[in-house]
Amino acid sequence: MAKINLLPWRDELREQRKKQFVAFCVGVAALGVASVFSGWMYFDHKLNDQEQANQLIVSTNQNLDTQLKALDGLQERRNAIIERMKLIQGLQGQRPVTVRLVDELVRVTPPTMYLTKFSRIGDKFTIEGKAESPNTVAELLRNLEASPWYRNAFMNSFLAVDENKNKDKTATSLVPRVEENYGSFVVTVDLGEIGTTAEATATSEAAASGVVGVAK
Repeated sequence: MAKINLLPWRDELREQRKKQFVAFCVGVAALGVASVFSGWMYFDHKLNDQEQANQLIVSTNQNLDTQLKALDGLQERRNAIIERMKLIQGLQGQRPVTVRLVDELVRVTPPTMYLTKFSRIGDKFTIEGKAESPNTVAELLRNLEASPWYRNAFMNSFLAVDENKNKDKTATSLVPRVEENYGSFVVTVDLGEIGTTAEATATSEAAASGVVGVAK
């Protein structure tokens, strides 16, 4: 019976399987590396997209903040314009009352007196001027109390003229004026009820017209 040597065949088969195994391992490793690289590229792309989206959101927020600040400035300017309009309309509404107060003051001022200052703070008026005597100022106070436009008239002071100074002026003046002998006075008086009512009505009408104008 002939003998057959099978060792070379088995060795070749073993070497072939070893090569196949190595090739399989290399393929698996290459596939793994390719998968890892593909995954890294994918997530890196996603990360870049997310960063771009974040930058877009940040820039959009900055633009919105700028627009909101601009709107705030516009609102402040609008409010300032409305306040000025209300102030102007209020003054225009009170103008007839002011003219009436001045006319009334001229009417109640005695002839032996002249005024040098007429000022107002709120509902209180200060009248300064020169008068022949305290009796003249007292007549002014009575006239103010009798007027519906004024009330609570009070003489704060009356300063008579120094006679020595008047003698000096008389000696140097060819035609001395009567007013040089007048004393200085200060009177305070409050706005009367009719004046308060008239101003309140005028202010309300001006405010109403201002609101309508702004709404338009």
